[in-house]
Parts: sequence; structure tokens; C-alpha cells
Amino acid sequence: MLGVIFGVFFVVLLLFGFSMVAAYGAAFIIPSLMTGGSLYQMSDIVGWLTSAAGKTTYVAIALFVVSGNIMSQGQLTEKIFNVFRYFLGRFRSCIPLVAVLTAIFYGMISGSGMAVVAAVGAMVLPILIEYGYDRLFFACMIAAAGSLGQLIPPSSAILQYCAMAGTDEGQMFKVGAVIGLTCAVALIIITLLHCRKDQGDQTKIRESYEALRAEGIGKVIGHGIWGILSPVIILGGIFSGLLTVVEAAAVSVVYACIVSLFIYKSLDLKGLWLAIVGSVKNVASVAMMLAFAVAFSKLMDVFNGGEIIGTAITSVLSSPQAFIFVSIIVMSIGMMFMNPIAIIVPIVAPIAASFGIDPMVYGAGMSGIVAIGSLTPPFGVSLYIMAPIAKVEPFKIAKSILPLWGIMTLIIAIYMFFPQLSTWAYM
Repeated sequence: MLGVIFGVFFVVLLLFGFSMVAAYGAAFIIPSLMTGGSLYQMSDIVGWLTSAAGKTTYVAIALFVVSGNIMSQGQLTEKIFNVFRYFLGRFRSCIPLVAVLTAIFYGMISGSGMAVVAAVGAMVLPILIEYGYDRLFFACMIAAAGSLGQLIPPSSAILQYCAMAGTDEGQMFKVGAVIGLTCAVALIIITLLHCRKDQGDQTKIRESYEALRAEGIGKVIGHGIWGILSPVIILGGIFSGLLTVVEAAAVSVVYACIVSLFIYKSLDLKGLWLAIVGSVKNVASVAMMLAFAVAFSKLMDVFNGGEIIGTAITSVLSSPQAFIFVSIIVMSIGMMFMNPIAIIVPIVAPIAASFGIDPMVYGAGMSGIVAIGSLTPPFGVSLYIMAPIAKVEPFKIAKSILPLWGIMTLIIAIYMFFPQLSTWAYM
């Protein structure tokens, strides 16, 4: 009964416009007050939150957010774009292909889909429009490619999932890389097919390419190599075992500072401070939400909620495949309105384990649904970031982006239903 009270208060507060953190906090406190602390006390809530806050995964999330913001402010996007364009400029579909590759590559640096959509979209979409390419299609494509920043390591969605489920970040990163890069290849193929009809202004494109070539390979690579090296250092350190995820995150911050301050000189100390302050604001809300999510799993133990929900689900869903299918549907629907990962993961992760589902593949797949969930209406964040950049209504982008979202959802589902396609990555 108390679990029902918690759930009702939580949902009602969300419907009244409370933030996820505020709704969580109030939903924890109100049942305790109503029962006079007989089942759990305020001190128990504090204990759950502080135990959750000690997770090293939270440190990695915070550091990757900081490094991503510094790199974004440090103009690494433009340097990466020019390197790709220098080598691919002879292709007829060069500019669209480079735009998508830049979004994907920048996602590997920042680990944040929103940062990629904002940084890459603001830079490359005006270029695509200037060269005569379809505004709406490429607004959708850049948003879709940018969303993979939350799935291709260092993935913020995977880090959040691991913090709540207690799974290994390094191994799940490898599975996430396989799934994310498959989605990336699909987007590149779609872009090339689209450009068979939408060829842009080839005269302008050739003139611009020749101007870039005139700068010389040494200058272009000299400017861009530091941006290209960032994911090589971060992911190479993690996948080789030389660095833990937290150590790699710390290295990424130091690297971003050195490149932005001393090599590109695109940031001064004031700009660096503002980037860090902006990161702290982002991290604070995410950290509190994750802390409450971990505390929620403790509360589930008090209610015996995990056992009750697990028994109910397994009695209805008799196979792992049915459970995976329902998980995808529920998470996809939830992402239309908010990011429900903090609510769903503490419930579904133990059930997935009881079905014998590979935890790395299941976790990476659910993180992928969260990543591309930023594209779904009515509240998909990436839609509202891209709309003013493209000067297109969010609803129009949402309508046109659904096929891309559907293709990526299908790819994620295939990997979840056939885990052997990706488990080789960490075995």
C-alpha cells in the first residue's frame, strides 16, 4: 500500500510540473511523514542518498560533462569538420557525409547527445543550407547522428545505467560501441542515398573545397589532429585496460584544458571557468536524480516492490524475448515525456538477470533507447535544440525524424534479441 502511495505522489507531482528530482524527493518524504516514520525514517533517506552519492560512476559522469563542455567551447568541432572535409572533399556527397561524420565523431568526444546537437548543428547545418541542401532532412539527420553521443562511448546514458544497475562500465562501453557504430553506418548510408537526388550547389562546394586545399594538408591536420586524438586517447585507454573509466574521464578534462588553453587558444581562463560553472549546473541535477534513483532501489526493498513487480512480470511474460520487447516499448513511450531511466532501471535490471539475459547487451540496448529517445515528440530535447538552429518548427522535425528513429530502434532491438552479435566485443 505504501508503495502505491509513493507512486501516486510521484506521478501527481510530475504532472503538476515538478522536476524529476523534486518529485522524487517529495515522494520519499511524504509517505515517511504519513506513517510517522514507522516503516522508514528521514535518516534512512539520507543514508540511502549518501551511499548512492559515493559511486565512482558519478565522478566519471561529472568529468565527462566538464570535458565535453570545454571541448565544445574550445571550437574542436570546426577543426574536426575540416579534417574530414579535406580528405573526403572529392566525393559528390562530401559536405553531408562530413557533417554526419563530425556529429558522430564529436559524440565520441563529449558523450552527450545534447552537446553534439547544439555544437555540431550550429556549425554544420548553416553550411549545408548555404550549399543548397535540404534544410529539414539534414536538421533531422544531424539531430539523429548527434543523439548517438549518448550511446557511443563515453556514453552518458550507459554511465547512468551502470550507476543504477551496478554493472561494469568498461564492458558495456564495448557493446554500446558496436550498437552505436552500427546505427552510425545506417545513418551514413541513408545520407548517401538521399544525396543521390539532393546534390546541393556543386559549384560552391568545389570552390570551398579548393580554398581548403590551398591551406595545405599540414595546416589542416595540424589544427585538427588534437580534436581527432581525443577519442583515441580516451577510448584507447579504456578498451586497452590502461585506464579505468574514471581515470579516462579525468584525463579527458586535462586534455581538453591543455588543447583549448594552450594549443588552440580558443579559451582563456575566464572562458574555462564559465565552461566549468556551466558543467556544474548540468551535473548537479543529473547527480541528484541518480542518487534518488539508487535510493529508490533501496526503497523497493523496503516495500518488497522488486519481488512483487518481478513476480507479476514473469507471470505475464514467459520468455526473455517477450520481456525485451516490452522493455523497449515501455522505455520508448516513457522517453516521449521524460527520461524514465531512473525509474525503470532499478526495476527491470534484476528482472532481466532473472531471465538470464546478458546484462551488458540489455543495458547497452536500453541506454540506446534512452539516447535516441531525445528525438521523440512531444518533449524530445534534441528537437527543441535543433529547431531554432534550423529555423523549423519542432513538430515538423519530429514528424520527419520518425523514420530515422524507427531504423535506429530496430537496430537496437536486433542486438538485444540476438546478443551474440555484440557479446564478442567484451569476451
